[in-house]
Amino acid sequence: MANHPIILYDLASAERRPVSPYAWRIRESLHLLGVPFEARLLKLGEIRSQTPGEHDTVPVIVDGGTTVGDSWEIARYLSARHDSGNLLFGGTGGFALAEFITCWVDATLMARVNRMIIRDVHDDLAESDRLEFRADREKRLGSTLEQMQSTRESERPELQALLYPARRLIKRTPFLGGGHPTYADCVLHSMFVWARAVSRFELLREEDRLQEWIQRMDMWLGSALKFTV
Repeated sequence: MANHPIILYDLASAERRPVSPYAWRIRESLHLLGVPFEARLLKLGEIRSQTPGEHDTVPVIVDGGTTVGDSWEIARYLSARHDSGNLLFGGTGGFALAEFITCWVDATLMARVNRMIIRDVHDDLAESDRLEFRADREKRLGSTLEQMQSTRESERPELQALLYPARRLIKRTPFLGGGHPTYADCVLHSMFVWARAVSRFELLREEDRLQEWIQRMDMWLGSALKFTV
């Protein structure tokens, strides 16, 4: 393991809090591995000019002379370089699970949640980033931020249904990875961390079984969650 901390580039809110859901996956992964890191928060308009290699999105890590972008590629790198105990993926079978959970969350859940809180995400950004964010998202999604977010109450039941696989799995085990958190847990949990960091809208019912799993993950992370409040 390196003697220097990894540098993690993340997105900054108007209040200088980390608000990239994908960077939160890496924060949780580094916590899991016990790898020290130094976070550098950037505004949306600073990412390309301030990250090594001119990346368009965060997270980006710098580990000595190595720069890696994209949360999945970073996770694979951390597993290869900083995970002699197979904690992150939990071995070959765990790697397959983590890849599936990542694809499921990105393709199914994040798209839904993003629309449900998209105006809140906009309002949480630095003021200088809001115009670019609005123009990009409204062009890409074909609707105003306000119109997209206005249907979130009616969309919540469908989100509950989409989360059924995770709800069923944690009925049998404390974590998606089994007896302890793995990258699969980090990917799904980071979505909830991000959502509550930028919005007051409750994604889950109070009695949802996933609330207990979220609380277990919160307790496991401990002080690493201090930036979200």
